[in-house]
Amino acid sequence: MRLHLRRTIQNGEPVQLSGNVPIEGTIEGRTDVISASPVLAELTASPSLDGTVGVSGTLTGHLDMVCSRCLETAHIELELPFEERFKQREEDEADLEDDEDMILADDDVIELSPYLEEYVTLGVPSAPLCKEDCKGLCQTCGTNLNETTCSCDNTVIDPRLAGLKDFFK
Repeated sequence: MRLHLRRTIQNGEPVQLSGNVPIEGTIEGRTDVISASPVLAELTASPSLDGTVGVSGTLTGHLDMVCSRCLETAHIELELPFEERFKQREEDEADLEDDEDMILADDDVIELSPYLEEYVTLGVPSAPLCKEDCKGLCQTCGTNLNETTCSCDNTVIDPRLAGLKDFFK
């Protein structure tokens, strides 16, 4: 997906951009991702009077991941907000200060895919859950506690008092 800075600024009207975000690089090497649908980007590029173009919108998609507690399939719906500002770099313009929230481009045409991929990378959950109240697996026998209960004693004892555990037996 490409953004033409000069054409957008000269037009003076917001431009609608839409397309798929390549996420193969984002999920490559991740063993917790089972499958991924294409992520759709619906964006609006709005020019401003100061020569910048603000791009905002939403990235939506679907991932099937391994639940971090019970190892079942977790269906994750992605709906990520996207917002960046772009400006074409002037010939003698130095890099912006760190507090500036703008991306300087050397060319008139900007490829938006790397920026969109970055948002998807940051939006994929690091510890997905199949449901909010997932009970996970038993620490002792490995039973899925969402399906059945087990008779294991998983009482957590303060390690400082662990030596007193057998004192009264």
